[in-house]
Amino acid sequence: MDNPFYITGTIPEAYFCDRERETEWLLRTLRNKAHILLTSPRRMGKTQLIRHIYAQADIKDHYYTFYTDIFPTTSLHEMVLLLSKEIYRVLVSREKSALDHFLAALHSLSGSFGYDPATGRPSFDVKLGDIHSPELTLEEIFSYLENAGKPCIFAIDEFQQISQYPEKNVEALLRTYIQQCNNCIFIYAGSNRHILENMFQSAAKPFYNSAEQMFLGPIPRESYTDFTLRVFKENGMEISLEAAQWAYDTFEGHTYFVHNLLHHCFSRAETGKMLQPEDVRLVLEDILEEKSHSYASIMNLLNYQQKEVLIAIAKEGNASKVTSVAFVKTHALTSPSSVQYATSALLDKQLITYENIGRSKTYSITDRFFREWINLTY
Repeated sequence: MDNPFYITGTIPEAYFCDRERETEWLLRTLRNKAHILLTSPRRMGKTQLIRHIYAQADIKDHYYTFYTDIFPTTSLHEMVLLLSKEIYRVLVSREKSALDHFLAALHSLSGSFGYDPATGRPSFDVKLGDIHSPELTLEEIFSYLENAGKPCIFAIDEFQQISQYPEKNVEALLRTYIQQCNNCIFIYAGSNRHILENMFQSAAKPFYNSAEQMFLGPIPRESYTDFTLRVFKENGMEISLEAAQWAYDTFEGHTYFVHNLLHHCFSRAETGKMLQPEDVRLVLEDILEEKSHSYASIMNLLNYQQKEVLIAIAKEGNASKVTSVAFVKTHALTSPSSVQYATSALLDKQLITYENIGRSKTYSITDRFFREWINLTY
């Protein structure tokens, strides 16, 4: 039996939980041809939501849809390569004329792409070193998108990475091409809120006020627990309401971590036996044990001040006013200034994230499994 709590690949429609309001808003915004900034904490389900949108009939039947995650990139060269490969990947399964159109547009690439003369099959064997002029290749990509046979939607995940590239004026360059492209709508997705907010809300930045914005929060508790009970029952297993609520509450509805825990619970469920909160807790302990070595390695890379602030935030769960005297005293930290420096470093490492609540920032550990491990270990 396939595990209905999918943690990899695309989630089938029958096992996609809620997000009805978000889906409706995104579809409406795309129909209005507006670019979108989609932000959320990491692992809240941005990628799956984008794939869910792409699977809707009025999108998949009328648009070319592209998605690429640029989190691992460190330069414009790498980004251009990933954009090119994604367009090729999508078009290779379409009609031959669509692929021919794209391949004909890329004059600047020196790699092997086109059709294998021996087999006649399409090939796109382009290496990073084959991109000699990324600005020119980027221009060719946008020229293709503008003249593609269908309107396009291009989702670029972890979009904040472009602000870290060594090349100058990447934001301005991209914004110029996007402004001139009428045939493609862009979804800028990301999890590093303090960078993205600066990119899209600062009047001095090229992307200022250029996209409709949505913040993706947790799925409501009742919706998630109802979904959990239904999916277990439909697949011949049982879980108590209290156990489903315990899984949700432990991770405050943070989609990936709840889903991952339920995935492991389902794999260990037995026919005729209803899972209880204690069963779910034991499954979580096993998951944390499997991850303990990698988490210990992360801690070893931090200096003492970063480590003690990370532990303090984990103990709080959601920590506000972290530079206050009360927070420093409660967790026996060195000083408000040391907390400020450590918090900045932990944000840069993406080990913590924050939400603006009122006039203050509330911090939390990005990886909720890591938070649980810290609380068990320290």
